[in-house]
Amino acid sequence: MRKKFEFLPHTADFKIRVYGKNLNSLINNALSALKAFWQPKLTKKKRKIEINLEDKDLPSLIINFLSEILSQTYIKKTIFLKFKGKILEERKIKGIVLGYEFKWLKKDIKAITYHQTNLFFANGLYTFEFIIDI
Repeated sequence: MRKKFEFLPHTADFKIRVYGKNLNSLINNALSALKAFWQPKLTKKKRKIEINLEDKDLPSLIINFLSEILSQTYIKKTIFLKFKGKILEERKIKGIVLGYEFKWLKKDIKAITYHQTNLFFANGLYTFEFIIDI
């Protein structure tokens, strides 16, 4: 796999396309994309949170997960970089997310949106597109 993610042009907001050989790598690459967008100044202080979410389908579950990460990033002043867990029945996600506290962020994200969300599997690779409201 060449790319883990890429930023795409979008009229008013910011579109991200994430790739993964499986759902866990897709989630972790989405975390990497958010970190790359934020361009944080990280500290060495580690943090972790537990995640236990359920939604109606896989695309909604991933958006729900990323929205929870967005909230926890600002609440805990932490950039979350690594998901360790499982996606069950393509409707549940459970595990821990590890990260590092930050001193500052170069950019802000207001929300992870459902608008133009797209998830597909082709040639042994998951691709997920989503828009962040900036």
